Amino acid sequence: MRNNEGRTQIPPELLEQFMKQQEEKVTGAPAPAPPMAATTMGYQVPTDYVNLPSEGRLYPDGHPWKNKDKVEVRYMTTKEEDILANQNYAKAGVLFDKLIDSILVDRVAVDSILPGDKNAIIINARKNSYGENYTFASICENCFADFEHTINLSNLSSVEFDMSKVSQNNTCIVELPVSKKIIEFRIATSQDLKKVAQQVETRKKHGLEVSETSELHRVMIVSIDGSDNSNLISSFASQMLVRDSRFLRKQYEKMKPDVDFTFVHNCTECGHKNKGGVPVGTNFFWFND
Repeated sequence: MRNNEGRTQIPPELLEQFMKQQEEKVTGAPAPAPPMAATTMGYQVPTDYVNLPSEGRLYPDGHPWKNKDKVEVRYMTTKEEDILANQNYAKAGVLFDKLIDSILVDRVAVDSILPGDKNAIIINARKNSYGENYTFASICENCFADFEHTINLSNLSSVEFDMSKVSQNNTCIVELPVSKKIIEFRIATSQDLKKVAQQVETRKKHGLEVSETSELHRVMIVSIDGSDNSNLISSFASQMLVRDSRFLRKQYEKMKPDVDFTFVHNCTECGHKNKGGVPVGTNFFWFND
């Protein structure tokens, strides 16, 4: 009797595949593929849904998130912790983009996501992975005393914006108070804001005058008095009257969907009521429960 102990056995699925291939060679017709076996091994990372501040209503036609009020995301794992610890990502300013890209269930270009929707995803990831409470340090704006403030991330809500002012082209139209120009503008995407930052940095390196506000206006303005001429928009943005510029920026902020990061803290030293925005930097994911 032969001793077969230790001899490699061919898995049944590979043997079946081999026999199918031989049959195909003989008959000349492809054999039907065997049904995919259900996955019974491996840990399935749990998922959650994030409500989008934009409700998907400001994305252009054809965008995967058009009219989508929530998106599915995975809980963070050790893979995402490695992303957050990547110093190269942090220096390049793409840390949160890499994190979002890693936890999204549906594939979408991160640069095409509105900044406010990205903020909602970041907050959800932090809350699910490190807890609802987030403590940060700040300074009293009256007596300059240091203080710590803790917020519950679950209590952060979306900023309300008036969708009745949004056109069918996902743009907003306002009349400037001084020049009386009719301005059509859109909400900038993450990619738009990166272009603004790059343009500002490039002009600084070459010793040229630069205005971040003007660059943002160039990106957000779609038309002036019905004209979408790029030269006209560029020229107008660089020479806009101060009052018109401030008005346009204020209208933009009103229409920009985002998370309401406002917090209120009463100083224990002087009693002053401090009102500010919750800081969201790379240390946002530090565990401090």
